[in-house]
Amino acid sequence: MSSSADVPLSQRTVRAGLWTVGARLSSRVIDLVALLVLARFLGPADFGLVATAMTIIFIVEAILELPLTSALIRLPEISRRAYDTAFTLGFLRGMAVAAVMAALSYPLARFYGDERLVPLICALALAPAMRGLASPRMVQFEKTMDFRRRGIVEFLGKATAAAVAITIAVATGSYWAIAASTITAPTVMMIVSYIMAPMLPRLTLVDWPLFADVVGWNFASQILAAINWQIDRLLLPRYIDTASFGRFTAANDLASLPFQAVAAPAAGPLMAAFVNAREKGTLRETYLKSSGGLVLLLLPILCFMALLSGPVIRVLLGAKWGEAAPILTWFALIALIALPSIPMPSLAMLVGRSRALAVRSLAELCVRVPLSLAGVIFFGIPGAIVAKLGGTLAACISSFYLTRDLAGVRIIDQLSVVVRPLLAVIPAALVLDLCEIYLNFDDNLYSSFVLTGAMYCLTYAASIYLLWVAARRPAGVEASLAGMLARFVRR
Repeated sequence: MSSSADVPLSQRTVRAGLWTVGARLSSRVIDLVALLVLARFLGPADFGLVATAMTIIFIVEAILELPLTSALIRLPEISRRAYDTAFTLGFLRGMAVAAVMAALSYPLARFYGDERLVPLICALALAPAMRGLASPRMVQFEKTMDFRRRGIVEFLGKATAAAVAITIAVATGSYWAIAASTITAPTVMMIVSYIMAPMLPRLTLVDWPLFADVVGWNFASQILAAINWQIDRLLLPRYIDTASFGRFTAANDLASLPFQAVAAPAAGPLMAAFVNAREKGTLRETYLKSSGGLVLLLLPILCFMALLSGPVIRVLLGAKWGEAAPILTWFALIALIALPSIPMPSLAMLVGRSRALAVRSLAELCVRVPLSLAGVIFFGIPGAIVAKLGGTLAACISSFYLTRDLAGVRIIDQLSVVVRPLLAVIPAALVLDLCEIYLNFDDNLYSSFVLTGAMYCLTYAASIYLLWVAARRPAGVEASLAGMLARFVRR
């Protein structure tokens, strides 16, 4: 009975993941289209200026991040008071971020020596304020593993923001196009969230105890994570020129796209799947399946970016961004290290061990901050890359040990999920190398890029299928996708 019940859970988890990943991929396609246009009307210096302003906002927003959705989704029944308390916490958090940034705008402009940062930071602070006002009732869809509505909300926000950014960029050629897009997306998403999940919010903190444990340890974890995440961006504008910083942030953002498009939207389905798996006593197996599925999807994307960084940069950003290619290669390779431990935060939140996230962030901090300080000051961008590598290794190793303690998953089992995807990407990488040799990327950039990408994907998909069959068709994402494909073909 329990084994048959597990099949619907796996199918629901994969289906929910496909909805969220599909919606996020659609949003990222919109982001890429906007980036293609903006990169041709704006220069690296414009992106560097906005990235400097956004770095400070990212730090303050990350420090004050509240996992309200995770706290709500753990509740068996969500009361009206819990929704109102969640809204109040989100509102207070958004206002706090906006107020802190307004107060810091002038000192930061003096620190970086650019007075344009004062109005830019004040305007960009509206984005976290809008995010804090979204309807908490959206979580009711996540509890039932219905992620279509959240995908629609994000898609509409991104589409509107892209339209606004492109219009302003074409009309003015100003960096304010990027700022307008950053503000528009959360504003539209907030409005649409109340259409999807209506509620008349009331300010109250009466159910604060329901959020206290998660918010408390999360606050400590977010302070450490924010420093780890943004320490290089905080230091680099002081020691390199704005155009170089723009190329650095563009490469970093491109390497982060797979995580934003796949890993981030998968957090909701993973949390719901872990809740069901804990009730059935299959938490360990579900964790390994989810980790293996994320590695299977993300590893080939990051390898493609690393091995073909030059054409990727030229296709997406244009020839004037060519110096960002080696930076993208390193960032994509470093990102590979973190793949097996992606589901760990969802697991820690589920079992009520938010402290584990703080421990992981502290381990990364102890390695990354000293390396960043020395590396950026003396070596600039290469030093920042080395610091990122060291911090990622520290975070990954600590995640392995924490996952073993949280769910009893052996470290060797956590590493084993990488084997089939890694073997499958080898022939795909050989195909990529042959394409670079025999196709003319100089004269036929776009056609060669598309053909190479198609051959790479087909080779990887065929390899992963053959390896799955050779392993006697074990349960996991491959089995779920194969079953869904078979049903589609029969129809």
